[in-house]
Amino acid sequence: MKKILLLAVTLVAVVTGAMAQIPAEVTAVMDKCHAAMDNPNGLEYTMDMKVAMGPVTLTNSQMVMGSKGEMNRSSVTFKVLDHSMTFLSGFDGNESWEVQNYGKQDTIRISKGKKDKDNDGADLDLAKGFRKAKMKLKDGYYEIDFSDPADKKSEMKKLALKISAKNYYLREMRTSAKGARVVMTITKVKVGLPDNYFKLDLGKYPNAVVVRE
Repeated sequence: MKKILLLAVTLVAVVTGAMAQIPAEVTAVMDKCHAAMDNPNGLEYTMDMKVAMGPVTLTNSQMVMGSKGEMNRSSVTFKVLDHSMTFLSGFDGNESWEVQNYGKQDTIRISKGKKDKDNDGADLDLAKGFRKAKMKLKDGYYEIDFSDPADKKSEMKKLALKISAKNYYLREMRTSAKGARVVMTITKVKVGLPDNYFKLDLGKYPNAVVVRE
């Protein structure tokens, strides 16, 4: 699920890399969005994600994600039926860390250096982007519809974005894969994060199982 959760930050760079057939005005908006979402002073955003299949909502999730240079931090709470799961992870510039909570005892994993996550089930191939795009300005937002994925085997055939015309922050993403609809909506953005924002405070987890890798 990691790639889905990071999509709001990374999809701009992914799509921009395959813009040969994308209108110039779309490229310009995407470039400005990428710059806005990669603020050198650090940026935190709160995002709601809903995954549904037909009339059934499979999961409602809330994410709080922050980044500053190479440092990052994400807090994700999944709600599936009557179950709730929380994951907290980050990289403070020296160590990667991850806190897992399944409603019982916390487990904390700490490793040196930046730890790249593999795709563990998202199965959304965005690596080569899309070949076509249409854009319109409506109610203060650029609405961009991407189609015709370069990878014909991709489960994702279309991607719809809403980007603020005022500050170029990503507001909403809609897509679907394998019959499931995904809607991600950013509800809050904060600019300016201190470096200690990205550090793990072990004092908050006195009873956790700590694994150093």
